[in-house]
Amino acid sequence: MEKIDLFTLAEHTGPYESWPLKTELIEQGKPTGKKVPGFVLEAQYRHNAGYLLVTSWDCPFEEAQTFLLLSPGLDVLFKKTIGAPYASIWMEGHEIVDESTVLFHCDGNLDIRATVCSAKKLKLEKFDRQTGKRFSSP
Repeated sequence: MEKIDLFTLAEHTGPYESWPLKTELIEQGKPTGKKVPGFVLEAQYRHNAGYLLVTSWDCPFEEAQTFLLLSPGLDVLFKKTIGAPYASIWMEGHEIVDESTVLFHCDGNLDIRATVCSAKKLKLEKFDRQTGKRFSSP
């Protein structure tokens, strides 16, 4: 797993309520023609299976984190959103654990461990940072 800085998301204009639910992925300043859910790119990593991206929605009362596994050709292979209206999850940081795993630190002592299990599968585990207690699968 390698932390990268290759991608950005296209910017939306106009009222927030009118923004589309998917945003174009920009690679090194060039449009890719691919769209992903979310408005803010929170994290990006390269793995031999492709790319691990995390996006959010820039909405304080309904913030969620969307975990994406993309193929080397930038097709979405796996997508899972964690968070819900009035149960926001904010990303506070992240760190590489090993060649297939990244640990994401969120508010409220929530950690999310993301492990690339295969070329098309991403395993997400939620647990309490202080107690180590696992929460039900997201």
